[in-house]
Amino acid sequence: SIVLQIKNQIYVANAGDSRSFIATYNRTTKQTDIVYVTREDKPDIPEERSRVESAGGMVYIPPPDRVQLGASSRVVYVDKNTGSRNGLAMSRSIGDWAAGVVGVIPDPMVKVLDIEELVDNANSSSSGMECDANYDLLNGENIEDEKREEIDHQNCRNKDEGSDVEVFAVSATDGLLDFINVEEIAKTIAMSLYIDDAPHPLSACESLITTAASQWYRAKNGRYRDDIAIAVSKLSLS
Repeated sequence: SIVLQIKNQIYVANAGDSRSFIATYNRTTKQTDIVYVTREDKPDIPEERSRVESAGGMVYIPPPDRVQLGASSRVVYVDKNTGSRNGLAMSRSIGDWAAGVVGVIPDPMVKVLDIEELVDNANSSSSGMECDANYDLLNGENIEDEKREEIDHQNCRNKDEGSDVEVFAVSATDGLLDFINVEEIAKTIAMSLYIDDAPHPLSACESLITTAASQWYRAKNGRYRDDIAIAVSKLSLS
């Protein structure tokens, strides 16, 4: 899962069950919004399952009670070196050659985003809410029309006067995402990147990893833990 910025274009590519997301943070409202998140390439997605089965593969779908416990759909394949029957919990993967003969492909899904558009959209959204709130407030006040226009102009400034919107990217493995949702991760990282007295980004990432590791320990009684990794980056207008 990768995020690449070239000038004002953001390229997000993902193959497998790690995920990346792009988010905005408004310094004025303190609001964090996720504007794009990659999907997990799971074998039970209809188009993924169709490709695997067309290639002669088989998709295992766990029963509902096991799904509630965290079980995943899997592509069933035979390891040519050991002859053992294995299950891969993703339909796209780089390097799983044995599963490649039964429809698992390395091709990533790619999304291109424009930073300037993201900032403009976030500014428009926050300005609209701010102006609506000010309009309601002014309607409830007994003030002269001239003063009303002055306050309205001050509070509903044009976006050309500057932006308080920041854009950032996060990539994380499923070992983290299985226990912490993307919204919580986004808020934690946004605070660490843009609030002065918040924990350093490294400390924020360490806290997220530790929380996920603890959840894995409790869920599996210390017998197993998936890989847990996270990377973050600010994305700025060039």
